[in-house]
Amino acid sequence: MEKETREIRKTFSFQVNEANKLYSPSNWELPKKTKFVKGLQLTSDFPNKLYYRGTQKIEIGGDELFPEGFDSKILVSSISVAPRDRFFDLGEVLPGDLSVKVRYQDTNHERANLGNGYQVTLALLIEEEV
Repeated sequence: MEKETREIRKTFSFQVNEANKLYSPSNWELPKKTKFVKGLQLTSDFPNKLYYRGTQKIEIGGDELFPEGFDSKILVSSISVAPRDRFFDLGEVLPGDLSVKVRYQDTNHERANLGNGYQVTLALLIEEEV
């Protein structure tokens, strides 16, 4: 029996280069064959900056999954966690209109200065039709 779906990962990234600024990347979209989104993960090239400085609102397919001001530290996992286990389990979020929206707020923090900035990456674990 042939499998009808497969698991893929889709990533979206943006650069944070100004302190205390709200970032709203646009035109992020799920693949057209998406059946549902199973999990998400936040990562960064400077994880300590993401951990201490970031909050966000995340919507997938028109559904608000995480409200405005949700701490990034809750969605970040350490490198000591197995790669497969780093995703925050969402169950089965339907793709709706296929949109992915993030409103990310950078806020100064004494333990992580902005320096030359940092990149934020949202990774999604997706089940799609084959």
